[in-house]
Amino acid sequence: MNRHEEIKTIIKKIMTPFTKQYGFTFYKPTLLIREYKDTIHIINFDLGTAGFTCDIAIQPLYIPSDTIDLSFGNRLSKFKAQLKERWPYEEIETSLAQVNELLVSNAIPWFNEVGTPNGIVSFLEKWRPDDFSIIVGFPPASRYLYLGFSYLYIGNNKLADKALQTVFDRYKDDKRDWAIELKQIISILRELLKDRQEEIHLKLKEYIDNNCKNLRLKKEKI
Repeated sequence: MNRHEEIKTIIKKIMTPFTKQYGFTFYKPTLLIREYKDTIHIINFDLGTAGFTCDIAIQPLYIPSDTIDLSFGNRLSKFKAQLKERWPYEEIETSLAQVNELLVSNAIPWFNEVGTPNGIVSFLEKWRPDDFSIIVGFPPASRYLYLGFSYLYIGNNKLADKALQTVFDRYKDDKRDWAIELKQIISILRELLKDRQEEIHLKLKEYIDNNCKNLRLKKEKI
C-alpha cells in the first residue's frame, strides 16, 4: 500500500463517525457529500506530496453540471480561520482531529445556513467579494449565475431574469464551447420566463435529474 492509499484508509476510519452524525457519505475515498434541498454540501481532501488540504463547498443541483464543483467554497484552513494551508502527514490522526473540529465549528453551521436555495440567495445578496474568509476565487459572473438559478428555484422570476441577463451579457462575445452552451441554457430559461413561466420548475427538475445522473447521486436526502 502506497502512502496516499494508506492516508485514504485513515481518513475513512477517522471521518466515518463524522459522516454518520452529520449525514455525509463517501462519494470517493477523499470526497464526502451531503444532499439537502437540491444542493450538495461537499468536503474534499486533496492529498499532496507534503501534506493534505481540505476544501468545503456548496453546489446547487439545479445548475447544469457534469462534475463536482468546488468554486463556491474555500480551504477549511482559511474558512473563518488563519491556519497553514496544508496539514502534515506526520501525526495524521492529530491533523484529522483538527479538521474534524473545524468542520463542526465552522463548516457545518455554514452548510446548514447557506446550503439551500434560499440560503444561497440570502448569502450572495449580502456577500462582499473582498471577504476572503468565506469564499475565494468566485467571480462576479458566477455570483449572478448562482443567484439567477436560485431566484428561479424560489420563484423570484423578476430578479432571476435580471441576474441571468447579467451573466449572458458577461459572456456575450465569448466563443468558448462552455460559454456558448451556458448562453443557450440562459436563452431557453429567459424565453420560458417571458412566455411559459409555469414550465420553469419542470426545466429545473430536468437539470436536477440530469445532474444526479451525471454525478451518480442516489437522491438520498437528510
